[in-house]
Amino acid sequence: MSNEKKPHLRTRKRKNRKKKFQVLSQEDFKAQVVSLLIKADKIISEDMDKAQQFAKQARKIQMKTRIKFPPEWKKRFCKHCKAFLYPGINSRVRLSSTNRVIAIKCNHCNKYTRIPYYRSKEVKNEQHY
Repeated sequence: MSNEKKPHLRTRKRKNRKKKFQVLSQEDFKAQVVSLLIKADKIISEDMDKAQQFAKQARKIQMKTRIKFPPEWKKRFCKHCKAFLYPGINSRVRLSSTNRVIAIKCNHCNKYTRIPYYRSKEVKNEQHY
């Protein structure tokens, strides 16, 4: 056994530094999400990757803050690969009168999303009862 001393490791004391975040309300986050989606909608014909980035950023904010997408934007995302869809550019939309369904095909993952539709609320209620 040797009588050598091990060098003492000095550690710095950490100062209690708290990051100050700007607190936004739910309406502010929702407005931010909608503005990003509108930007993605405008730019998708020129630059598909940039539009997908805007939509991905909006979806991250939406998931982090636990707000719901507005109904007009909710169907614009693929349920399978989460890509931002624009009819005619990266998705195909078909109406089926026999099945009463809207079929949206994503060109990224080649999968379909089917959304039922009814002519009016009376017809919907008659089918259930």
